[in-house]
Order: sequence, then structure tokens, then C-alpha cells
Amino acid sequence: MPRTPRNPLPPRVARLVERRKALGLTQEGLARLAGFSTSLMAKIERGAVDLRSLSAQHVVGLAKALGLPLNALLDEDLPGGELAKPLLLPVYRAPEDLAREDVERFAITPEQVPPGAEVGRLAYLTLPGRWFTTLDVPFPLTRRVHVMAELRPLVRPGGVYVVRHGEGMGFATDEALRGSRLALYPLDPSLPTLWLEGERPEVVGLVRAWLTWE
Repeated sequence: MPRTPRNPLPPRVARLVERRKALGLTQEGLARLAGFSTSLMAKIERGAVDLRSLSAQHVVGLAKALGLPLNALLDEDLPGGELAKPLLLPVYRAPEDLAREDVERFAITPEQVPPGAEVGRLAYLTLPGRWFTTLDVPFPLTRRVHVMAELRPLVRPGGVYVVRHGEGMGFATDEALRGSRLALYPLDPSLPTLWLEGERPEVVGLVRAWLTWE
């Protein structure tokens, strides 16, 4: 008995699958970066879930993870030829990952590069985890978040820095680092509060952007 041919995937889904494979991502890896389950990712790729039925949060997370504009995931036909080549940023999930090269990559479009940033020094750091923060960091770091940082010592008045003290990493404002005393509060409840007086953590980089999801 002849097999019934499978219905071809909609162009938006075929585009997603092609991009994922070009980035060297598994379904699990892409789902983790986009902020939802692997099972949902599998349903999307086999056409069981329409991309247009996803929440705005899921579509935005998927577009950012793939380095695609939203219309590439929502429209069938894209004018203007090929999609822009993505830029692949390393994703570091723990302080010790900063010395590794075999880490996941997160795709962004050239338009998503912050003004003045050096692309070769940009990376994403994933929270929550074994991280500290000063209380004046202008962001609720209790949610799941990717932090885009430019990994080199930079000075920006009013900026937020990625810092390292011993084996811990953290976030501190420019103002807090210039004070005589510095308190770094843990984002992981198993860690102690660090009270620094007469010493300062190493500045690893400058926070350029926050990407969050619930």
C-alpha cells in the first residue's frame, strides 16, 4: 500500500528549522534559549502548533534565540531575499564557563548590537545561579534572564558592571563600586552576603542589555 505523502511544512516553520540547524542547535537547546519546553519546540517543528498561536513572549524569545526578525516567524512570504546572517554570542551559565570555548551560542541580528559595542566581546550570561548583586541594580533579578555583557573593563557613569570576586560573579552599579564599602547580596540563597571594605571585585564587563521571560 503506497504511503500517503506528508504535508509540507509551512514556509515559516521550514525557515525556523533551517535556521536552528544552521546555528548548530538541537530542539532542546533552542527551546531552552527561547524560554519554553522541548515538547512545545517539537510540536512547532512538526507543524502541530502554529507559530502564530504562540504567546507574544514565546515568539519574541524564539526570534531572539534564532537572530530572526519577528516577521520571519509570522509571515509566509518574506520580501527582500535572504535573511540577514546572524551573529553568534557565547552563552555562559556559570562563572567557570568564561574560560570555555565549547559553549552554546545565542544568535542576534546586526540590528540588535548595542551602539558602540564591540561584537567580538559580547556574550550572554544566564541567571539565576551563583551570582551576587548590589541592591541598586535597576532590574528585578529574581526572574529568569539572559544578560548581554561586553566582556572587557569599561567605564560608564551610571552603568551596571559584571564583576567577579573569588569564585563568585555578580552585578554592581558604577556608583556602588565607587563607594568606600560594598555589599554584594546573593541571588542564590545558599551563598553568603559579601561585605567588602578596602577591596573591590574585578570588573569583567559592562551590562549592555537584559532579556527576560517568566
